[in-house]
Amino acid sequence: MNYELAIALRYLWTARKQLHTAFLSVISALGLAVGVATLLLSLALLSGLQLRIKSRLISSSPHVLVEPVGDYAIDDSAKAEEVCARVASRVEPYVSGLAWVSNARTESGRPVRVRSTDPAALASAELLTPSARGGSVAWITRSAAAALRLRDGDRIVVVGPRTRLTPFGAAPVFRRFADIRIVDALPDHDGDAEVLLTFDDAAAIFMTAGRPTAIALWLDSVERVDAARLALEGSLASVSVKTWKEINRPLFLALRLEKVVMFATISLIVLVAALNLICSLAMLVVEKRSRIGILRTLGATESSIRRVFLFVGLLIGITGTLAGNVAGLGFSWLAERYHLVPLPGDSFGASNVPFAIELPDVLIVNAIAVTLSIIAAWYPASIASRLDPITAIREE
Repeated sequence: MNYELAIALRYLWTARKQLHTAFLSVISALGLAVGVATLLLSLALLSGLQLRIKSRLISSSPHVLVEPVGDYAIDDSAKAEEVCARVASRVEPYVSGLAWVSNARTESGRPVRVRSTDPAALASAELLTPSARGGSVAWITRSAAAALRLRDGDRIVVVGPRTRLTPFGAAPVFRRFADIRIVDALPDHDGDAEVLLTFDDAAAIFMTAGRPTAIALWLDSVERVDAARLALEGSLASVSVKTWKEINRPLFLALRLEKVVMFATISLIVLVAALNLICSLAMLVVEKRSRIGILRTLGATESSIRRVFLFVGLLIGITGTLAGNVAGLGFSWLAERYHLVPLPGDSFGASNVPFAIELPDVLIVNAIAVTLSIIAAWYPASIASRLDPITAIREE
């Protein structure tokens, strides 16, 4: 052990006899501990929420989405579905688009997203199945039914965005549905305000000639999405292939920005604690003026004296940082392990607040805390190194 570190340890140990100096040192270490613990808790909370959102997106949204380029429907859809089936465990071609949906009773309407669905999917999701009367059936999500003010027994008219030529000119494509069912939104559909039709009904309204407007793919493992995209791009032409990361890129950017802003804001607590360290070291320099003078007369250089007090600041910073790690990481682990922060019911899609400890976040927080401690100690250490030894000893 070099003598500068040994002197720094001795200064910290003997500081307990001067209550005001010891009190300031303890306050500085506690301030750093509170800042580090708060920052680690906040980052663990945000990481847990982001991981939960990511897992829900993976389970609900398609892993890969194939869409047409330069057309409203996919050409040679049979070949496209065959190619998609080679790389995915589940393939769902569908027709989707905006259409005007009106309530026949109130004669009012609004644009709603219309999407094709498989009645078997509704049955597997424990939603209502088509009636025994037969004919065309429309399933309407609860939010769309509320917007259209639909009641049991109402009828709707779905008007597509395209027109067809008739002997009397262009006429809109529409279809009436007397059998409507109000259901919950399907978990793997993008929006919750939708009108769900069979594939043939949706294709007729959007005039796709039986072609899908997109093909959704689900893989056995999400780690294979990039390889699946490359395989599809090499086998299919005039299509756009997007992975679930690209589909949800705006959401991920918002979450990343939220984490950065939260990190920068709460880091101010660590900065304030580091400023308190300046006061603590300044008091220590005043207490040790005579000893600094003696060290200088014994041959200690200015850089040696500076290193002594930098070591003091570093030791205080490391102590506070370690205490903050124990508190922040310990509570995060306990809260995630034993569900210490419950949520009411299943209102947020989870029964407890999630916490996730990520090693890069921990390393960054510790590096910032220790670095700020050294920077805060630099000014008092520089003042101590420039003390005149003769004047310091004479004043004593």
